[in-house]
Amino acid sequence: MRSAALMTYMLASYTRSYRYFAPLAFTIISVMLIYSYRPNPIMDSYAVTAALLFIGSTWLGMNFLNHDQGRQSMLLIIHAGSARRYYAAQFGAAAIIGFMLCIFAVVYPVAFGMFGEPMSAPILALGFAGHFGLSLIGISLSLFFQPGWIENQGRAAGCLIILIILSLAGKSLVHSLPAFYSFIPYVLPPVSVMVDVLMNARELSTLRISGTVLYLLVYTLVMFAIYLRIACNKDAASLSRKSG
Repeated sequence: MRSAALMTYMLASYTRSYRYFAPLAFTIISVMLIYSYRPNPIMDSYAVTAALLFIGSTWLGMNFLNHDQGRQSMLLIIHAGSARRYYAAQFGAAAIIGFMLCIFAVVYPVAFGMFGEPMSAPILALGFAGHFGLSLIGISLSLFFQPGWIENQGRAAGCLIILIILSLAGKSLVHSLPAFYSFIPYVLPPVSVMVDVLMNARELSTLRISGTVLYLLVYTLVMFAIYLRIACNKDAASLSRKSG
């Protein structure tokens, strides 16, 4: 089964489960509430909606990865031809939903004239990059808190919420600490780093902005690579136990 067909099947299965409603409703309603009054500053508003999209995407990832309680996982891995292709398709399908939410969060205020200042192509591009980058970070983060990894989902949810809060507050947490600790927001999921760039984009250099966006992508790839390696090893160990 090709990756595109696999992602299409996963998206159709997720849609039929209706589990998508809560994270999508949270994200869409939150964005609309942010713009319930006008006019709004562009970059400050984008910083807030990007942070909300990070939260919504983390929720979406948890929801998407387990919408069938793993009933079809082994069958789909066989059809995919390899566990790596299956997990990559799973992440890609969730990222497609995240991208659609990103388009909504960025385009909605522009289409309905919610901003009190003119929009430019570079600002719009940065808005897309920041929103989608944080969406990918959220989905990547959710990979490590699914039931197949942490059986106690109450504990998993608690740990995930704490990590979300730390990720959002990273820059603020180290603000009053010695400069030595300034690396902490970059080790944590770098949500606060991107939010800070969005809020101060007009004062920052192009190199600083593009470097931050690139760091988000690298961070996502590293997280997914770690997940992929551990997940494939777990599957191999599980098959070995069953065959033995």
